[in-house]
Amino acid sequence: MINFKVNFKVDDMEGKTVLVFLKPQLPQRDYRIHAWQDLPGSAGASETFSYEDVIAVDVTLDHSMAGKVITSGRRVIKPGQLFQAINPGTTSIFLEPASSNMAQQKLTPQQCGVVNKTVPFQQFNANWYVNDRPVVTMPYIDSNMTVSFEYEPTFYFMVASPPMVGQTYIVQNFSDMTQYVAPVTATNVAVDLTRKRGLWHFDFSAT
Repeated sequence: MINFKVNFKVDDMEGKTVLVFLKPQLPQRDYRIHAWQDLPGSAGASETFSYEDVIAVDVTLDHSMAGKVITSGRRVIKPGQLFQAINPGTTSIFLEPASSNMAQQKLTPQQCGVVNKTVPFQQFNANWYVNDRPVVTMPYIDSNMTVSFEYEPTFYFMVASPPMVGQTYIVQNFSDMTQYVAPVTATNVAVDLTRKRGLWHFDFSAT
């Protein structure tokens, strides 16, 4: 586990917040990227969060015509593991482990995956989490389609307006962020936010 402490060494946050993202490997243009952490700190204050490499997934059926969203239970998943989504009825959906043979055919040992095995077919979205906080939504998973999830061991920091409920971001947003790769031995990381000549700066110190 790594504990982060973000120090807001600025005079005024000007209504903005610090967002932290985890980036999926090989993200597609239609992926909906979530702010993994939202730190609404104030000038002179500090905010903390912890990181642990625990991945989970659930899937959602958007029955917008009926005005409701159906969600499977969220399941912890390990790299190399594949879940299949099944629907005993058209009003429910579940995740269950697929065979190890199928997992080896469709995934690398570093990837987690979900395959659409619904009968009758239902299109769904796959939602991926780290530490129970959303990282990315992969939309429109068709019949027998497999989606895989693996994320870079990099944290992306950004100062932005506070996100609205449910707001997501696009892959291109990462070009505006500050990347940080924590040392393998790090257990604590201090992050100092400053502002110089109108530009926000992040400085990192790991122990």
